Amino acid sequence: MDKKAKQYYRIAAAVVLAAAVSFGAGAPQAKNTEQVRLVSNPLLPKDGVVTPKITELWSVGGENDPQGELLNRPFEIRVDKNGFVFVLDWGDTCIRVFDASGKFVRQIGRKGQGPGDFDIPCWFDLDAEGRVHVLDGRSLRITRFDRDGKYLASFRIEKFASQIRLDSSGRIFCAETSRGESELSTEFRKIQQTISIVRYDPDGKNPVRIGPFKADVIVMKTDAKGGVFSGSSPSAPTTGWSVAPDGRIWAGYNGTYEIGVFDPDGKPLFRFGREFKPLHNKGFDKITPENRKTTILPEDFPAFAQDFFFDDAGNAWFRMFKNEEDKNFRFDVFSPEGVYLKQIVVPFRIYRVLGDRMIGLVDSEEGFKVLKCYRFQ
Repeated sequence: MDKKAKQYYRIAAAVVLAAAVSFGAGAPQAKNTEQVRLVSNPLLPKDGVVTPKITELWSVGGENDPQGELLNRPFEIRVDKNGFVFVLDWGDTCIRVFDASGKFVRQIGRKGQGPGDFDIPCWFDLDAEGRVHVLDGRSLRITRFDRDGKYLASFRIEKFASQIRLDSSGRIFCAETSRGESELSTEFRKIQQTISIVRYDPDGKNPVRIGPFKADVIVMKTDAKGGVFSGSSPSAPTTGWSVAPDGRIWAGYNGTYEIGVFDPDGKPLFRFGREFKPLHNKGFDKITPENRKTTILPEDFPAFAQDFFFDDAGNAWFRMFKNEEDKNFRFDVFSPEGVYLKQIVVPFRIYRVLGDRMIGLVDSEEGFKVLKCYRFQ
């Protein structure tokens, strides 16, 4: 980073303004409109763009895995304080657990309807004690296991929800999606969706709803028989959210680069972002002009992917969008105070960071999903 950029960063990062919570147009709106501070960051991070030196420590999956452990459709990954890696395998309807050296140790859950069984396990998370909480989307149920995979309890939630997060107190957070009212027809119509973050007590009681926040836009239409067709895009702008280990809720509409930080009751604490130059989505160019009116594929990618995560130091890692020909992944790293620290560039997607270790997924030449652990410096 040159001298001028460093000076700019020091000035911009120090800007802390009192402002109403009226996140820019299309950004999430909180019910509480108290004054909060704004942390402004420039385009360049404090410590610059970093390509760390990485060393592979172990690998799981793939045709030549000596353990014979093939991952079917790995979807979510968590790492506990002991370095054990938990992988939700959507294809095999279970959670597979590996120790800190990559050795398979147990499977949690299976397809079924009994206690501890899953129908469609959508998301999961770990609490501070390493207990596993699995959200079963179609059954509207959250199931809890101890860290050894023993079934403990389950409870139902009120509405269909996506994602699940837990804080250090064991409180459970989910996201409920609502669709804006719109009269459907046989022609595609764009419909704005919203999400509300719902906080439950550890026993699944006393739900508290926070939001709503602006989510993605879907297209819907009916057919001649009254059926409904809907479509969405994983690259459409939406609100990404997560819960930090200290219980603070981070939520940001990725159509702009601005994130709000709230207390567990939804009270705004501060907001932050950085200057952002949108990346053009080359997939949009392949859509014919007559179909662009109804497409939900954006012409430019949103600022960041919605599935950001926190490392054990409390820093937030935001994955940036990329076009297919770009083989590298970029992650913006922000401090717990919202200061833009660095951008990490690696040749694989990072799912979790614990100390000096990264857990990622790569595609083998044979098309298998391979779980890998790297040391970085």
